Amino acid sequence: MSDWYLIDNKSPYPAAKNMAVDEYLFNLCHKEKKGFFRLYYWDKPSFSIGVSQRAEKAANIDYINSSDYAFVRRITGGKTVLHNDEITYSVVSSENIFFQDNDLYRSYSMISGIILKALKISGIDAYLSGGSTPALSKSNDPCFSFPTPNEIEVEGKKIVGSAQKRDRQALLQHGSIPYSMNYSIYASGANSRKSIIKKNMITLEDLTDLSRDEIGDNFIKAFSEFTGKELKNYIFTERDNREIEKLTDKYSSKEWNFIL
Repeated sequence: MSDWYLIDNKSPYPAAKNMAVDEYLFNLCHKEKKGFFRLYYWDKPSFSIGVSQRAEKAANIDYINSSDYAFVRRITGGKTVLHNDEITYSVVSSENIFFQDNDLYRSYSMISGIILKALKISGIDAYLSGGSTPALSKSNDPCFSFPTPNEIEVEGKKIVGSAQKRDRQALLQHGSIPYSMNYSIYASGANSRKSIIKKNMITLEDLTDLSRDEIGDNFIKAFSEFTGKELKNYIFTERDNREIEKLTDKYSSKEWNFIL
């Protein structure tokens, strides 16, 4: 494997910038043979929807705006997620292991295996989900109200929600691992019911006394073991930051967020 880099954003970012950084790294991997593992956080409650979802069906935009929460469309698929008190990860790579040796399904499973290992290091008895009915995956129900195949569950409840974008040159997979959850905010912003979401998901806070940073360190350890190398810290250059700023403008725009 080529060199892998760590981006551990301890300072929370706005929703638009978080999505901009992930897309920038995805674009960068089309130009250079690189791999990135990123951990990041959000500056306020933020709702993200999948790239093919209709904003008005997937989210309660009036509620989100009136509450001064953030809203953004991802470039990956999946359903509505409330990002708040959580660990968010992204894996971005142009490594051959994700393309020549493994298809979408197997690469998704491979990354889920790394996350699973990090949770087990943290003392959490997690396992891969067998998925749910096709009807749920076609619905506008929020991400954490049902599992998809090879996502991660604990005690029959979903704890990680992930989505992937890939082509023949690069892969981006990112996901949400809630440390705690305000179910009322999630349900109100996702046009859902609190009881449905609470019944089907679980949080890190429910399962461990470890801090968010301690669990994050276990994720870094698990990913380093996967690559067989110590992850190098990646520092954004001025050029990187200029390109990220342009993409942040994209993710802040109505043209992108309400494209459908």
